[in-house]
Amino acid sequence: MDWMQFVSALVSALAWPAAVVTVVCLLKDPILGLIPKIRSFKYGELHVDLTEELKAVQESLPGKPQEHPGDEKSPLPTPVALQLAAVSPRGAILHSWLEVEATVDLLANGLGYEFSAKASTVVKMRVLHDERVIDPLIYTTFLKLSKVRNDAVHLTDREMEYQDAAMMWGSCSWLIERLNAALPPNSAEA
Repeated sequence: MDWMQFVSALVSALAWPAAVVTVVCLLKDPILGLIPKIRSFKYGELHVDLTEELKAVQESLPGKPQEHPGDEKSPLPTPVALQLAAVSPRGAILHSWLEVEATVDLLANGLGYEFSAKASTVVKMRVLHDERVIDPLIYTTFLKLSKVRNDAVHLTDREMEYQDAAMMWGSCSWLIERLNAALPPNSAEA
């Protein structure tokens, strides 16, 4: 093999990899622009689809959670979470979740349960479930919504939409109503 054959073999071996690298470099910006718009992600066993998770939570609830505030008969002011959803759906999801956490704390305190300052809301709900203060549907709904909240916080490259925030608000509102119903009558503060 002389040097011309060597160069020819080298060029033919590197042609396709070089073409692929060139195409990737040229299309890098459009591809990166599409990544935040991805609503679903699957890699091996990991599959994340926030809209589907929220729809699954809503379908598992008896009675339909509110998706939009008020009704035609008596319009109510738009909840803060839905006002926030118009500007920042991710922020609205987190706001709805914080209302759930506050209600869990109110319920646990109203029933006289004492937790360390480091106890998570999940631990508190597990105790309330184990003590039969809340039923399994409330507990499983809480766990599913907790996962949605975690995905919203940690998967920041996924775009959230108003619809996602509205579904989260509706499901969290349903959960808050059930948790408030478990409160003893003399401990209802808000």
